[in-house]
Amino acid sequence: MNNNQLEKIIDNLDTVFRGDAWHGPSVMEFLNSMPLDIVDVQKNFSKHTICQIVFHLTAWRKFVYEKLSDNVRYDLVDETDNYGREEDITKANWQNLVNNLKEAQETLMDKLAEFDDSILNRLVPGQDYDFYKLLTGLIQHDTYHLGMIWVLWD
Repeated sequence: MNNNQLEKIIDNLDTVFRGDAWHGPSVMEFLNSMPLDIVDVQKNFSKHTICQIVFHLTAWRKFVYEKLSDNVRYDLVDETDNYGREEDITKANWQNLVNNLKEAQETLMDKLAEFDDSILNRLVPGQDYDFYKLLTGLIQHDTYHLGMIWVLWD
């Protein structure tokens, strides 16, 4: 069983999430130091708040998990699927948002441990791209949204 590539992807995904990333603070480093008074503030230059972005990061981990579980029907089809309902994305729900993200990350990491490198060439169920593109895309997605959180924090 060859896991060299997948292990590197898992390590990269975990580094961006937990810490010691070359680009700067990780997802959790940002969220653990986030002042509560700004998490649901809507800025005029952004469509989304920090709460919505945290929900979104969780949603995409769930998407990857479902696809690794061969769920061809699972998809994120609208704004609510991607960024949450009004009651989900509030300052009062901040800790739940962060806990849900941590849980989704852990669940995804556990699921990825079931596979070897052969998964990387397999097409994602219901999509026209492979798991290599999905998993490396998730790393890029996190990095992009870290930048958005930074801008919204300022």
